[in-house]
Amino acid sequence: MLDKYFDQLSVGDVFAGTRGRTVTETDIALFSAVSGDWNPLHNDAAFAAQGPFGSRIAHGLLLVSMMTGMAPISGAAVVALYGFDKVRFVHPVLLGDTITYPSKIALADVDFQICNQDGAVCVAGTIKILLHRTPAS
Repeated sequence: MLDKYFDQLSVGDVFAGTRGRTVTETDIALFSAVSGDWNPLHNDAAFAAQGPFGSRIAHGLLLVSMMTGMAPISGAAVVALYGFDKVRFVHPVLLGDTITYPSKIALADVDFQICNQDGAVCVAGTIKILLHRTPAS
């Protein structure tokens, strides 16, 4: 866990990785239920087997949601999530894939990637997080 406040970070700081998170069938089913997105690419094995990826894939927004829980920033430093920019879903994540979250500081933003166990970049973008400054002594 990164225990740094806004004024302790520098442009170019790199957070090489996070703990891995394996995407499961339960994750996909629960996200489908919460979001209402029951697209057969995520939920129908026979349909998805005939599709462009050859099997079911995780929802892109499920991966982004998982990423927020994997963020290597201490909860004490975070004020709020401000938003995302330039998010692209560039490679499918299949059931059983394990994702990580390498990232680096770019100005007041964090450029992120969500990678699978083979190092393939699956989602990339910029996250904006409001952080506290170091508390006064």
